[in-house]
Amino acid sequence: MNSKLCLSCIIAMILQTVCCQAQDNDREYWIDRYLSVSYPLEQIHVTSHYGKRKDPFTGKPSTHCGIDLKARSEEVKAMFDGYVESIGQDGRSGRYIVLRHGNYLISYCHLFKVTATEGEELLAGDVVGITGNTGRSTGEHLHITCRLNGERIDPYKVLLEIWKIRKECQEALRLDTLPVLPTKKTFIEQYAPIAMEQQRKYGIPASVTLAQMALESRWGTSKMAVNDHNYFGIKANRRWLESGRPYNLYDDDKKNEKFCVFGNVLESIEYHSSLLMSDRYKPCHSFACDDWYHWLVGIKACGYATSNSYVQKCVSIIKTHRLFRYDQMAVMEN
Repeated sequence: MNSKLCLSCIIAMILQTVCCQAQDNDREYWIDRYLSVSYPLEQIHVTSHYGKRKDPFTGKPSTHCGIDLKARSEEVKAMFDGYVESIGQDGRSGRYIVLRHGNYLISYCHLFKVTATEGEELLAGDVVGITGNTGRSTGEHLHITCRLNGERIDPYKVLLEIWKIRKECQEALRLDTLPVLPTKKTFIEQYAPIAMEQQRKYGIPASVTLAQMALESRWGTSKMAVNDHNYFGIKANRRWLESGRPYNLYDDDKKNEKFCVFGNVLESIEYHSSLLMSDRYKPCHSFACDDWYHWLVGIKACGYATSNSYVQKCVSIIKTHRLFRYDQMAVMEN
């Protein structure tokens, strides 16, 4: 009787473990799916739809080949993973950027500034420009055009698809009962003091620490950051593995590579700083603690990242969010 009872308990524990693992896998799937799309602006307000309309300059009937969104000096984001196909400027579209997302080709026009570079790989939510009023425009806004397999389509259909995906994910995750995903502003406010302390301690620019954190962790929302507190994409080296420290498997340059698991964010940041202070990155140690650009170039040259656009992406984050301010503050307070 007791043996049957024990067997039943073991089976129940196994089933409970399998169920929990399945729930964790489901949660990771829905988080990844939620992060795989992004609205181009924080707020979506269509001021002019796709199709027939009265030309704002001539007053005559014309065809509007895209949609216009209300905007004022706002960050423009990639809606999906992809890359920058082209960048340019002309009298009609003003400054523009064209993004390739699989079979979709999406352009953002009338920009004040383009912050991405041609050929740069993008993740959904990456900032590619700032809205403006360049070209043939009656006022600041974001003009979006979209082609699917070479044929023009209404970009509003793409926005609706993003809304459907996010709604589906929110319902699956019950986001109304979960902590809100961090915004870029709260991310910077939370980790800037820690990054400044690392600068005072090691001489690594605070802006570099913050930019690498933001890029590698998708502003704190990546699976590796959420589950493993690994905010820098740090792989487990031989010393880490020989000491028996924890790791998880992720696909990166190769499938199932081993990445460090940290106990908390502070541990991750401290380990990252000690890594940059190792002999491998010795060429960087001669740079001033507020010389963030040469630190980034040096880190890349010493083999920290394999992406050719790594430095450009970090530079874009630092300039867009003026993270260099924290370098100066750390110097003044030292």
